Amino acid sequence: MDPKQIKGMIASALGSVRQALRGKLTRANGAKQVILLQMEGAAGEVFNAAELFQQPGLRSIPLAGMQPIIVPLNGNSANGVVVAMSNGALFVSNLQPGEVALFNENDGVANSIVLRNGKVVEIRCATLNITATAGVNIDTPTVTMTHNLAVAVNTTTASLNTTATSAGAAHFAGTVTSDGDVLAGSISLTNHRTTGVQPGSGVSGLPL
Repeated sequence: MDPKQIKGMIASALGSVRQALRGKLTRANGAKQVILLQMEGAAGEVFNAAELFQQPGLRSIPLAGMQPIIVPLNGNSANGVVVAMSNGALFVSNLQPGEVALFNENDGVANSIVLRNGKVVEIRCATLNITATAGVNIDTPTVTMTHNLAVAVNTTTASLNTTATSAGAAHFAGTVTSDGDVLAGSISLTNHRTTGVQPGSGVSGLPL
């Protein structure tokens, strides 16, 4: 057998092995440990219960209509697995080289986390829920808020080293203790003088 015949036999054998192909997702089942997909191949063939392989620590359920890359293991379509998935409908468009975006396939950039160049992280969403059973630690020189802060849980102890200015009224249901003086307008609580001082059990006048 000459080399040309051998080359032809090898090419014929390789041609019989199914190569990786594009498809179209029709349904995804994420109820189990392994995500199973139902898809149609480029030639119209059906792939049932194909496994979706993803990186450890990351799990996402693709939407119907997305384009998978299907790899038939050992060239057998019945053993097809999906190694990548593309949507193209929603995406974060203003990324620079080196930046990373994680976003919801239904909401797009409106529900996303973007790692920007320059050590900047952007979080966009309607509601941000954080559940921490031990605590939340923020180590930063400044925390800036543009709107209201509401605290719903009772705080037993709060230690502050700050000067506070409030534009509204304040109400304390318990005792207020101060190590220094307290001023009501220009009137000192510890050094104020009163008018109309009377002896005995009489009531003095108003503070000066």
